[in-house]
Amino acid sequence: MYEKKIEDIVLSICGTLLMAIGIQCFLEPAHLVAGGVTGIGIMLNAFTSAQLGFPTPLWLVNAVLNFPLFLAAWKMQGGRFVGKTILTSLLFSLMLFLVQDITFYTGDYMISSVYGGALVGIGIGLVLRCGGTTGGVDLAAYLMQKIWPRPSISKKIFIMDAVVISAGMLMFGGISGLYAILSVFITERCTKWVLEGGDVVRAAIVISENAQDIASILNLRLARDAAKFCGEGNLGADERGILFCIFSQKEIQGAKSIIMNIDRNAIFLVTDIREVLGEDMMQK
Repeated sequence: MYEKKIEDIVLSICGTLLMAIGIQCFLEPAHLVAGGVTGIGIMLNAFTSAQLGFPTPLWLVNAVLNFPLFLAAWKMQGGRFVGKTILTSLLFSLMLFLVQDITFYTGDYMISSVYGGALVGIGIGLVLRCGGTTGGVDLAAYLMQKIWPRPSISKKIFIMDAVVISAGMLMFGGISGLYAILSVFITERCTKWVLEGGDVVRAAIVISENAQDIASILNLRLARDAAKFCGEGNLGADERGILFCIFSQKEIQGAKSIIMNIDRNAIFLVTDIREVLGEDMMQK
């Protein structure tokens, strides 16, 4: 339990730091409004700097806008629900403060959208892996769900982010908005990659009258064990063996050749699997 807490703290620090660098050092200088509370902060900072003569730091906007959400969540769900979110959000604001004077943007929208989106996505993935969240529109959507069940939380998040991005396009122009959308896509893919892992394994289901022979050859040539089940065809057809086996990406073609050489009429179904618990199937 103690080691898990240390791991969560390290993941939270690393995740919020990467998010802060991606937003403060790439997205904000390029005025890429990629939704969320930080997107509002980017627009507010640009407005106060141009019209009022003073900047509005992103770390301050993040803390101020999240504060009423935390109070509402605390009242509606209790301290245990919102506790880790408050700590992670404060840590994120701290990281934004620490990196606010670092700028990597060189005037290239593509560099800003790709690197900013990737860093934010990896950071979000690390934060989510430790069970945390930085609040913002995610927390707002969750609280709104308690009052207005429809549409779903994911649609509420999409609508709020779309409104922020659209406002950014009106403020900074269409080109900036298009690169901001690209950054959102990269963020989503990187977050998914961190949460699900980069290695994709393949699960195969084989239905054949020669299931036993196929399982033996797969074990002999590829050192892969197969779970065998039995099933009956429709309307009393002969019983067939059903095999379930896990392969690495590079093994799937070899497995297909083995199966087809033994039984040309075999049914061979393949699907992607993102995570395998238990025996390490990728040790080869």
